[in-house]
Amino acid sequence: MINHERELESNKTSLALKSDFNLTDAFKIFDRDFRGSISIADLRDGLSAIGVFPTSEEVELFVTRYDETHDRRLNAREFEQAFLAHDHYYAGMVSRRPSNYKHPIYRRDDCFYPTTADEFRNMWRVHFKVEAAAESIRRRLAVQPYFNVYEAFNSLDMNENGSLCKEEFRRLIESRGFYVSTKEVDDLAKKFDADKDGRVTYSEVSLV
Repeated sequence: MINHERELESNKTSLALKSDFNLTDAFKIFDRDFRGSISIADLRDGLSAIGVFPTSEEVELFVTRYDETHDRRLNAREFEQAFLAHDHYYAGMVSRRPSNYKHPIYRRDDCFYPTTADEFRNMWRVHFKVEAAAESIRRRLAVQPYFNVYEAFNSLDMNENGSLCKEEFRRLIESRGFYVSTKEVDDLAKKFDADKDGRVTYSEVSLV
């Protein structure tokens, strides 16, 4: 999962370096009626319009990850989280950019330069690849007769306080011979930390 999240973060950074990429235009590709949120149908329609064709399951997995309000729709803030790097420098760079206001637009992604539109499409493909890989891991664990989420959580909760901190994540990872940077540990913890309080509870782990 760390390797997958590393690839995702790398692609977010690459997209941030495209000077014309901005979140306003990216969201408008899908929010055609200016409702301020997009449904799964809106998402599939927009992706098809820009030449990306995920499976229904891949779209569902993507929405499940970023839908913090659990209404099966993505508002602008939730959508932005899928494209903002965890690095504050790159995230701030993208957040400050205004719309390009390009007219006329023949394809929905004509709001970006061709190379940026290519990068944007690739970013979507990486999203779907990462979520599909995570789902594959979950399914493999589910059929393991000796795997239990509650027991796994307790084995990580070294101080038995009912939640996991970043240091506990690091100790688990490094005990398996996989050495990571502080930033990579932070990124992994954020994937699990649904309420963004800096700690990961059992309920959050079981949802992921």
